[in-house]
Amino acid sequence: MKKSILGVLKWIILLMLAIVMLVPFFWLISSSLKDKTQFYSNPTVYFPIPMHFENFVNAWVNIGFFRAILNSLVFALTFTIIVVFSSALAAYGFSRFKFPGKKVLFVILLLSMMLPTQIMTIPLFLMFKKLNMINTILPMLLPYCLGVPYHIFLIRQFMNGIPKEVDEAAKIDGCGTMQIFFYIIGPMSKPTLIVSALLNFIWAWKDVWYSNIYLGKPERQTISVRLLSLIGDKSVEYGQMMAATVMMMLPVILLYFCAQKYFDEGITITELK
Repeated sequence: MKKSILGVLKWIILLMLAIVMLVPFFWLISSSLKDKTQFYSNPTVYFPIPMHFENFVNAWVNIGFFRAILNSLVFALTFTIIVVFSSALAAYGFSRFKFPGKKVLFVILLLSMMLPTQIMTIPLFLMFKKLNMINTILPMLLPYCLGVPYHIFLIRQFMNGIPKEVDEAAKIDGCGTMQIFFYIIGPMSKPTLIVSALLNFIWAWKDVWYSNIYLGKPERQTISVRLLSLIGDKSVEYGQMMAATVMMMLPVILLYFCAQKYFDEGITITELK
């Protein structure tokens, strides 16, 4: 009886937490179907009648949604591939090799995780401006070609759990250093690599800071930056902004449902390592 009561209480608490988490999504969808007057009405309108589905059409046209979503997709995929590959290589080096200053370098790597990336914005912008790379995605990719500290740490911790005997057996069979990485350690690290890829994709998809700084031309901007174009000097198109946000979230939500088990594994890996 005691276990049954505790089980019921657990499900009640989880249900309440789920409702709390879903409230912002309900408010977003509700707001995407409102007109301007309904945003300022008193009492608050939770279920707009009539529903203004034209907000989605207007948002699609006004911000150039298809071009913006394509820009976001190209940037997010490229960023993800670069970061995961470079971070995996760096993690492989920290995990499997001994070299002078390894511990010191790894400590510096961990300390760099505490620094906000924004402190490097001005010098990086000036450098890329001299290289004529503004209005391209290169400034948002090149700084990460050597890996991201958090993901290097995450992947390295996972690789440390792979026995060194695996490497030795591969060397006996004639495998070189990079062959061991590509054919043995890499595939065995698949769970953490997928988690890293998902986290990087989501970060790049919703990035506003760097995209807004480096991408000035509307035809080059990502969807997260194009949302800002709905904010005028005297008014804000809230309905269109909410509608565009809903459409922007759909690919990420679909990605989550397709790779939910890897997100769960990522939480487990982070907690254990």
